[in-house]
Amino acid sequence: MRYGWLIVAVFAARFLVTAIVYPQVDGDLSWQRRLGESILRGGGIPHALGTETFTAAGAPWLPHEWLFSVGAALGASGVGWVLFSGTVAGCAIVALALSGLWAERRGASPKAIAVCVAFAGVALFMSFGVRVQVVAWPLLVGFIMLLECEGPAAWWALLVAALWSNVHGSAALAPALAAIVAAGAWLDARRITPRVARATAIAFGSLLAICVNPLGWKLPAYALMMMHSPMKSNISEWQATSIGLWSFAYGALPLLAICVAFGVARIAGGRVAGWDRVLVFAVMSWLLLGAARNVALFALVAAPAAAIALTQRVAWFARDEAPDDPRHAWIPRYGLPSIALGLALVLAYALLRGEARTKDVLARSALDALARVPGEHRVLCTDFAWCGLLVGRPHDRVFIDGRADPYPQRVWDAYLEITRLRPAWRETLAAYRVNTIVAARGGPLDQALGAAGGWRAVFGDSRYRLWLLGPHGGLADTHRDGVEPASGPARDFPT
Repeated sequence: MRYGWLIVAVFAARFLVTAIVYPQVDGDLSWQRRLGESILRGGGIPHALGTETFTAAGAPWLPHEWLFSVGAALGASGVGWVLFSGTVAGCAIVALALSGLWAERRGASPKAIAVCVAFAGVALFMSFGVRVQVVAWPLLVGFIMLLECEGPAAWWALLVAALWSNVHGSAALAPALAAIVAAGAWLDARRITPRVARATAIAFGSLLAICVNPLGWKLPAYALMMMHSPMKSNISEWQATSIGLWSFAYGALPLLAICVAFGVARIAGGRVAGWDRVLVFAVMSWLLLGAARNVALFALVAAPAAAIALTQRVAWFARDEAPDDPRHAWIPRYGLPSIALGLALVLAYALLRGEARTKDVLARSALDALARVPGEHRVLCTDFAWCGLLVGRPHDRVFIDGRADPYPQRVWDAYLEITRLRPAWRETLAAYRVNTIVAARGGPLDQALGAAGGWRAVFGDSRYRLWLLGPHGGLADTHRDGVEPASGPARDFPT
């Protein structure tokens, strides 16, 4: 792992800087913070959507991110934000480091570990952010590592599963993974060994462990529901993984290719030894190809398998047991860490100076303008994640926001009818009495509103436009409030 630590250090700089310094890029963080504030005020964990939405108030909701949301509320700004966002980044760093240590424990060489950890780090980029699923990454890796332990240490997996269930709904993977390891151990031995019995007991115990949270048995029930939820078809991260995703193409795909080419198990006496690794790899590959959001999960689990495969099958990666030349001992001890530290500092500086630091990806400019508009607003955002910033804001109610899964199918159908300009889009807008739209400038709905009549663009910049319904847009006095009245699709508007 001596080279692997250097790779982890470079990625750590990227994760820490983008988490702490970059603007929020996930609309979920706003509603999660509101949820945390409600819990801290003593309101308990809600079980239904409230009046912050005008399309599905009262719809059942299972906020499995409750613990993360409390942290988001406590770390909303200042030092609290540095600690909170830094902790989330730390979870990504720990997950990457655990993956490398897992490979080392399996017997992989330092060179193989460094290469595979680098691929895994690239695979994390697409999903990384101050997001709840990032906190679950080290719990997934730690859980599977503990399952591979011999003796009492493996039972710690139950504690990890319980903690995992309070962080993210993906904890439902725990009993399934334990059952898969138990099945693999049985296929290796073809009899009930202590390892088979222990893994089986952990599988059943994990079913109980993932219910040790304020939501109880509803958490695994929610996970089963999500397997067939129609909501997933409307979210890009739930779409099938494609080669066009660079975190997949340059991170997960090389790991997948290494494992397929060189195998993830040994052949001993004409039999496969290591069925548990084969089965876990097969399941993680299925998850990888099924949804883009699983690229990171696959890479963290596949990196150790790929590293040991390279070590055993490729001569250049084989372990070199020769003692280091004392004359050159300073190179791995001081030289390589210095190079890694220098690269990390250069990367951090480049990120701090980059234009992405100021890039608005959540339509904040348009939403800030809306805050200066009087009246009650029934808001539709062409990217529903933007509306997450409006949840709980006075006078603003949303069509759909980033919570996504509690919204019933009829609401999703109506949302797609409008945003994709299907034949009844105008009638659907009227039926839901939408009077405010935040649209991507130049997008289909933005252009259609300009041509349709009855809508006025009251704010616009190079990326977003704010539209209000009515002959005067409901903005008789908005000019003095800092929002410039305007009409027509072709004008440029002040920010």
